[in-house]
Amino acid sequence: MTISKLNLTQLESIKQILALRYSTNLETSFQKLVPEDFETKQIINPENIIEQSIRKSISTELDSNSKKIGMSLSSGIDSTLVLALLRKEFPSTDIESVSVKFSESIDETDISKKISEKFDTNHHILEIDNFLEELPKAISIVKQPFWDLHWYYLVKKMKSLTNVFLSGDGGDELFGGYTFRYKKFLELTNENSNTKEKIISYLNCHERDWVPDQELIFGNECKFNWEEIYQLLEPYFNNSLSNNILIFKILPRYKIVNQ
Repeated sequence: MTISKLNLTQLESIKQILALRYSTNLETSFQKLVPEDFETKQIINPENIIEQSIRKSISTELDSNSKKIGMSLSSGIDSTLVLALLRKEFPSTDIESVSVKFSESIDETDISKKISEKFDTNHHILEIDNFLEELPKAISIVKQPFWDLHWYYLVKKMKSLTNVFLSGDGGDELFGGYTFRYKKFLELTNENSNTKEKIISYLNCHERDWVPDQELIFGNECKFNWEEIYQLLEPYFNNSLSNNILIFKILPRYKIVNQ
């Protein structure tokens, strides 16, 4: 099947994924939030609320009778936090943790092994020599461009251990991670930057997700155009939430963090 045989929605999704890592056309079971859904609140003991929210989510999603629970464990904060709260909720349940070790890459498995010992898990190290070996098979399963290929190998390994699988994925998005990107965004913009300047700066903070000759990936039939991408992002950078809260309240904190 060639790219020209895809319908317009499929084609648009592929263009978005290969430029932004996600597609606005993908269906979700969650209601899409708009700026008007957010309001400023004074919260006492936010750490307590966050911990209880995560623990409630874990206990709600998992069966208390689960004999084994799988956990994707890196050496990072997100997966370690989930594992710590998982162990609080299920103090006597067997936890199978899996860490990935890539050839010719930074090895963090020694740290993840220490974390697994701290929370009493049965730890497994998954070594991957040829990261791209099963890329065609992974793409055939998800039916779209696929960049986080390590999940394919993790799920494949976890299926041999348990059918229940947790991870810390999404922590950066929820709690303002990727501070190096915010730092760069602050360096490229100021309070007088217009919407398009902010969008271009945002894309330049995610240059790992696309290539300079992006148009050549698709060819003439796909009609890739950066202006379409700008239009897609425009609502996220020109609304009451971004104008009143993001610039004046959130971003200055990253100035302090990165000083």
